[in-house]
Amino acid sequence: MEPYPLAPSLASPAYPPAAPAPVPKVKDTGRDYRWQIGLGVALVRFRSSVYYATAVGLNTSVSYFFNDSLAIEGAVTSAFAPAVFESYEKVKYVGYGAGPKYYFMRDKFQPWIHAIVGGMHILPQTALGSQNGFEVLVGGGLDYSLNPNWALRLEGDYVRTHAFGESQNNGQAVLGIVYRF
Repeated sequence: MEPYPLAPSLASPAYPPAAPAPVPKVKDTGRDYRWQIGLGVALVRFRSSVYYATAVGLNTSVSYFFNDSLAIEGAVTSAFAPAVFESYEKVKYVGYGAGPKYYFMRDKFQPWIHAIVGGMHILPQTALGSQNGFEVLVGGGLDYSLNPNWALRLEGDYVRTHAFGESQNNGQAVLGIVYRF
């Protein structure tokens, strides 16, 4: 009597094993970029008990993304306005600071909010106190993607400053362009 024919073993299948599925690349962000640089035209409205000024200038910002939505941002705005009094020099304003920025993920339109804490410097100096002060900027905006690296930006902010020994409620609007890498 012949022994039974050997059945294929489970350990050695008749077909070679399939190649394992490729391991997807793990990204810590859904974005193709980590950095963002913005440059825009800023309109700053400064109001104090001494003088009001509407200044036009530049806004620059740099953002580093930790993940899809959260970034740390540093921003500087410098703006200039005509003289407020005949004997005074022209108004010169610089606001600077850093803080968190949160993006709401969308396709072409990317809305965001941010809060920046820092300082400010304004001329002309008055008899009421220092021309240097504290600044808190809270607002948001919208980036419209032109392609993966470039976007247009529209931004509006409430700016709270403390200069000349008093607090001021100000505003800022920015229209600019963003480069992402």
